[in-house]
Amino acid sequence: MSWLSRHSPAIEAVAAMITAAVAVAALIGVKIQLDGADRIQREQSAREAYRAHLALAATLPQFAEPADGCQLMKSDQGGAYAAFVDHLLYSAEQMLTVSEGWDETFLEELEPHRDYLCLPAGRPGETAETTKLLLSFRSMHCASNPVCQ
Repeated sequence: MSWLSRHSPAIEAVAAMITAAVAVAALIGVKIQLDGADRIQREQSAREAYRAHLALAATLPQFAEPADGCQLMKSDQGGAYAAFVDHLLYSAEQMLTVSEGWDETFLEELEPHRDYLCLPAGRPGETAETTKLLLSFRSMHCASNPVCQ
């Protein structure tokens, strides 16, 4: 018992250090779990946004594959069509932010909307990913002269 009495301050100090280390490890573990849950939630949200756009495209084929984008933009459905394309861009923004490899998919999805996206006052990207996507699309598909006059 005298050994414990003599070394009790050192034992208490080691125990306090171990307790502090366990607490720090627990905090790190909580941070890792929260980051993982946030990543999973953002990925799920992006997939839901894309699925919602696909469902919207199935119910509005005249917007998904417009026969004449210029005429559609000038019609009384022009605002709805613009909202449709904005929804597609929102879906792209969500998906490109959380997952790589979707660029080609969205470039193909944007192709039918060339008339709208190639307008001189075209939509800028809201994020670095969508800005890059739109710049790539415009460099591949937009002539120096706008299609719609």
